[in-house]
Amino acid sequence: MHRCLILLFFILFAPLTQAAGKCERMVISADPAYPPLHWHDGKNFHGASIDIAIRIMKDLGIPYEVRYLGPWKRVLNAAQNGGIDLIATLKTTPERTSFLLFSDLVLVNPVAAFVRNGNAFPYNKWDDLIPYRGGIARGNRFGRPFDDFMDGRLAINEVDNLETALKMLQARRFDYVITGYHSGMAYMASGKLDDKLVPLTPYLIETANLLGFVASSPCAVYLPAVNKQLQKLQKEGYIERILLQAREEWRLAPYLGKN
Repeated sequence: MHRCLILLFFILFAPLTQAAGKCERMVISADPAYPPLHWHDGKNFHGASIDIAIRIMKDLGIPYEVRYLGPWKRVLNAAQNGGIDLIATLKTTPERTSFLLFSDLVLVNPVAAFVRNGNAFPYNKWDDLIPYRGGIARGNRFGRPFDDFMDGRLAINEVDNLETALKMLQARRFDYVITGYHSGMAYMASGKLDDKLVPLTPYLIETANLLGFVASSPCAVYLPAVNKQLQKLQKEGYIERILLQAREEWRLAPYLGKN
């Protein structure tokens, strides 16, 4: 009985004890291949989500470091293991809520199925995707209830990154590729694919991209202050402006290397 009580104590209070330390520096990371929201050019991170996170840290006077960790799955693993403090930005899923605390809305990123121009199939609802072969970048999740439908009903293959998925779409190995609308359009522009690929409408789902604080991090204490600053930046129109700037930055200098 005594040992059970001790175990119960650690289950209930260990995360709180861990989070009670001091946040000396906010370590930030992101998917390195998801422009214009975030991308890594081999030397530095760029993108709207990165700029927004940095702006908030500076406004609040929080020391920070933007750290490259490699592919997206490695970033998620680092968050699960407490190796970083903040992911900028991502969609919320039940699995991610087990180790992340999410901010208020940063931006809305519709999810679309991209197809070859001239080979679009009739599409009005999710069921219309069922007969076809789809692709996604490894580690991508798009939000419920679409994720449940995708996992249970669609023929989906994961590949290393979005660039590879779109190449396989052009090579007819996929009939469609699912990704965030902003990211898909960015890759199309950089690869001069505007006349070769098109997004199906209506969008599959419109979900929010949020900042994700690692729940076990002492830096999670700043979540209320970050939410307050996000509201201020939204009212000022900063979020919309920085997204437009990131799109133009990617268009002028896309990075299509391996991440």
